[in-house]
Amino acid sequence: MKIRSVLSFSAGTLLSRALGFVRELVFAYALGASPYADAVVVAVRIPTMLRGMLAEGVSQNAFVPVLARWKDRSLLWAIVFILLGTTLVVVPLGILLAPLVVKVIVPGFASDPDKFAFTVLGVRITFPSLLFISAAAISMGILNTKGRFFITGVSPVFFNVGNILLLLFAHRWPILGAAAFTLGTALQFLFLLPFAWEKYDRPNFRHPAIREFLKNWFSMSLNTGFLQTSTLINAVVASFLPTGSLAYLNYAFRLIHLPQGLFGVATGTVLAKSVAEDDRHAREHTWKGIVFVSLITLGVALTYVLFGQLLIEVAFVRGRFTPADAHNTFRVLLGYVPTIPAYALSSVYLSYLFAIFKRREANVGLVISTLTDLLLVFPLSRLLGATGIAYAVSIANTFAVLFWAFRSFGLSKESLLTLLTLASAFLFSVAALLYGLG
Repeated sequence: MKIRSVLSFSAGTLLSRALGFVRELVFAYALGASPYADAVVVAVRIPTMLRGMLAEGVSQNAFVPVLARWKDRSLLWAIVFILLGTTLVVVPLGILLAPLVVKVIVPGFASDPDKFAFTVLGVRITFPSLLFISAAAISMGILNTKGRFFITGVSPVFFNVGNILLLLFAHRWPILGAAAFTLGTALQFLFLLPFAWEKYDRPNFRHPAIREFLKNWFSMSLNTGFLQTSTLINAVVASFLPTGSLAYLNYAFRLIHLPQGLFGVATGTVLAKSVAEDDRHAREHTWKGIVFVSLITLGVALTYVLFGQLLIEVAFVRGRFTPADAHNTFRVLLGYVPTIPAYALSSVYLSYLFAIFKRREANVGLVISTLTDLLLVFPLSRLLGATGIAYAVSIANTFAVLFWAFRSFGLSKESLLTLLTLASAFLFSVAALLYGLG
């Protein structure tokens, strides 16, 4: 695995993540921690939950390993038809069943008819974004197989620009917070299309690689389904917490999403291609990825512990976002701190496992993660509120990564470095919470 390729992807991602941070600043200014903010967070989260099953996870862990081995345009177009056809079935169903979906995801909203109705409308506005998300994921998969990582990394710039354009007016018309998401996904796809376009070839649905793609896709969708079960339960629990809890979770998660995108996703994307093309040196490629993301994300975790409160106050406290909101967001951020290296390392291990077609190990790890979250989210949320939900996520992700590490490499330098990295992040987080930084 070439670190230069990771840095190329990260360079493109850096600009998009910077604009993503600006997007969150505008969101906080326009909607703060109001009921509208909670509703928009849910409206965006629902298609985002499906994105891993229909798009991003498919691109990195199902699409790239197959196309990297079989460079065949008829195979490519068969996969395109399969993915987009599935999405065209899901989108109308989501729009039609939006009230039921909202009742299931956030049952606590039912006590406020206005908030519930606003959320349903938001879901109907955001659901068509799945078409653009799937098309963009296909485009990114094509570009990643060609090694054009910078274009892939920079493409979310256009997603964020589309969001910001409408969020600027969301303080007056809050429903634009949902519409902004759909516009952003459309702009991202339109940017990628000319770079990724391949000459049409008659799709070969009988290509031998289709079976491997479908196995990887099913396995990845199953994995994502387990993860989204945790997300669903967490949203249900948060919907019964005080107003603003979902918004605090969202703001804090966006902060940890920055290093994950810059280093975790970048490393996983490059690793998937490297291992698929050179499986004889798969372990060597993976070790480089583990070392790289461990060093980087531990530094980020410590920075957030020491300066997270100041960062949130300077960045967010304006408009509807108050100093009390900043403090509550920081407490949630501390709960998410161990997730920073855990998410990044999960990208590395999942890319390795799917690239060598070890789907069972990937599935088991995500089952462990889901069950751990389900066992912990209720008691921890009662004890620590939204911060407890964040800790449940962190512990669940940590258990999954440790399973993958020891299952893949046994008691080795890879697994020991992984254990040390994750334990250090938890130490930073808990010490800060106990000694009053949060």
